[in-house]
Amino acid sequence: MTTATWLEHAQRAFVELIPEHLERLSWPASRLVAHQREQLRGLLGHAAAHSLFHRDRLAGIDPHTFELDDLGHLPVMTKAEMMERFDEVCTDRRLTRAAVDAHVRRLGEDLELLDGDYVILASGGSSGRRGLFVRHHTELPDYLAAVLRSGMADVAGAFGWPPPFRLAVTVVAAPTAVHATRASAPLSGGVGDVTFVPVTLPFEEITARVEASQPMLLAGYTSVVARLGDAAAAGALRVDPQAIVVTSEQLTPSLRSRIELGFGKEPANSFASSEGVVGSAPPGDDVVTFASDAAIIEFVDAHDQLVPDGTRADHLLVTVLNNRTQPLIRYRMDDAMTPMPPDEHHGHRRALVEGRNDDPLRFGDVEIHPVVLSNALLGNDAVQEFQAHCGDGTLSVALVASTPVDEQTLAQELTDRLAAVGALVRVTARRVDALQRDPLTGKAPRVILDTQPS
Repeated sequence: MTTATWLEHAQRAFVELIPEHLERLSWPASRLVAHQREQLRGLLGHAAAHSLFHRDRLAGIDPHTFELDDLGHLPVMTKAEMMERFDEVCTDRRLTRAAVDAHVRRLGEDLELLDGDYVILASGGSSGRRGLFVRHHTELPDYLAAVLRSGMADVAGAFGWPPPFRLAVTVVAAPTAVHATRASAPLSGGVGDVTFVPVTLPFEEITARVEASQPMLLAGYTSVVARLGDAAAAGALRVDPQAIVVTSEQLTPSLRSRIELGFGKEPANSFASSEGVVGSAPPGDDVVTFASDAAIIEFVDAHDQLVPDGTRADHLLVTVLNNRTQPLIRYRMDDAMTPMPPDEHHGHRRALVEGRNDDPLRFGDVEIHPVVLSNALLGNDAVQEFQAHCGDGTLSVALVASTPVDEQTLAQELTDRLAAVGALVRVTARRVDALQRDPLTGKAPRVILDTQPS
């Protein structure tokens, strides 16, 4: 199938799925449990039959009688294992690590299918460790409907569904289609006219493009939307969006206030991972409601034991229900969250989300989003993790790599990318055995500021 043909079918499927997803928003716990049980049994049966990785791990279980409470008896799946045995995890033998890596390197702004069938997303996650995530093209509309349905609920409540006019949507996010924010833009184009603005552009150009698009809905990375709020407050950006959605980074009180001051309204907070865990919090609320129909989430401590509501979890163990191409079963995510008690209006899991914000790179008065680095480094299939030490006119990048890398060439590529967005910086890159980690949380931040901003 050509990408153009798929996109037309996918947009139609997305629009048709929204009413069903709007109904799911209010599903009670009993309805969710029944749905999870049915989907989980199908996932386990498919994984055991078609994934070499899962075949041994699921030996001895009967998918037809498996219950949700039995999940705790299954082994935990890590990103390192998933990437090391990528070919065995996937249920289509065409999906080799080499083929997927090559596709990611070729991918630009436009979403393209691998072998006419598969959508590939790449993610650095909260720790900067590279991950590759694959969905069959028929699975993507359901994933993106789960991502976008809260915003679509507001539209449907005001205007009906589908709306009688085209929505003007502007997305300020990742520069290539390997990121979930970029992949969502084509499908949301089924109900709107989407303007995509890469965060890697100079900020003045980002501001100009956002103003030219005059969005009804402004969405993007939290830190960049906050900077746009600063520009609006200063009179340097003249737009009046009816709704604002931030994603991919933690929405701190400071960032929230900057957005509200600039645009006169609070943002909604969206959590959308490439793995398939998605959720959102309405404006003014810090608690994210997750799509429990799309993924089962276990909030666990450092030893993978469940924590009670109100207790901070060190990890998530997620079982993604709408992806049978690359089964993720009790897959560990390192996002720190605090699960919250149920809401009386629905049965979906809820949590306070912490630790998802990457600090910007600062060189004097120049501030640059770290996706400039991750976009270059995640395209290198040897790089597993990275960490940037940002100094006074210098940037030192530490790399954990599976094979030797050309450090000088990589440093020059990063130098050129930073220069293109206005930062003249001396960059060095070096391969290391392990990254510097926070002694309290055990996390390895992607950006460490060795100097304070001026």
